[in-house]
Amino acid sequence: MAVNTILSPHPDDAVLSLWHLLAGAEEVQVLTVFNGPGEGSRKLGWWDRLTRADDPTARARERAREDREALGLAGRATTELGFVDGQYRDSGQPLDPVTARIADASPGDAVLLAPAALDRHRDHLVVRAAALALANLGRRVALYADVPHATVFGWPAWVTGSAEDRFLDPEAHWDAAMDGAGIALGALEPRVHALDPEEERRKREALACYRTQLDALEAQFSLVSRPDVLRYEVVWPLPTG
Repeated sequence: MAVNTILSPHPDDAVLSLWHLLAGAEEVQVLTVFNGPGEGSRKLGWWDRLTRADDPTARARERAREDREALGLAGRATTELGFVDGQYRDSGQPLDPVTARIADASPGDAVLLAPAALDRHRDHLVVRAAALALANLGRRVALYADVPHATVFGWPAWVTGSAEDRFLDPEAHWDAAMDGAGIALGALEPRVHALDPEEERRKREALACYRTQLDALEAQFSLVSRPDVLRYEVVWPLPTG
C-alpha cells in the first residue's frame, strides 16, 4: 500500500485539513515545509507579533512542540523540511529547492497531498507549485482544501449537503485562487470526508494543542465557532498518465 504523504506548509495545516487521514488506518507521512525564521534571525514576523511572540526562534520551537503533541494524538509524527516561513522572507521562495527536498523526503510511490492554496497564502502557493511540478514528473498528487483558508466564505453546498446559499458562492473564491495553476477544480472528482462526532471531537482535541495559534486563527477565520468548518475535509486526486 502506498504511503499518503501530507505536505503541510506550516505546523497545524495537516491537522486542520486532513484529520481523517491522520486518524485513519493507512500509512501516513507528514512533511512540514516551512518551519520558522532563518538561522540566527531575531526579526519577528507579522504573525509572531500578532500572536505575542517575543523571539522568532523560540516561537518556532513552541509551534513545533505543539505540532508534535497534536499529531501524537493520532499516533503520527512529522519531518521538518526547514524552509523559512513566509512571514520572515522579504522575497519569494525559489521553487526548485522545495521541489527537490519534497522528492527526496517522500517515497517515490507516495501519494503527495498538497494544499490547493484556496486563499493564495504565499507559502501554500509554493507547496502547491512544488507538488504540481512533481506531478509533471510522474508523481501521484492530490490537492486538499486547506482549512481554514478554503472556508473563508464557507463550504459549497455540495460539500455539506445543505441548501444553496443564496448570497455567497465559495467556489468563485476557489476559482480565483486556482488562476494560473493550470488546473480547474471543477473538472476533478472531489472526495468529501464528513467527520463523525467522535472524529470531530478528536480533531478539536488535537487543534487545542496549538495554544499559541488558536486565538489568532479563531479571530481571523472563526474556525471553532462555525461547526461546519472543521467537520468536512475535501481532497481532489489529480489524473495520472
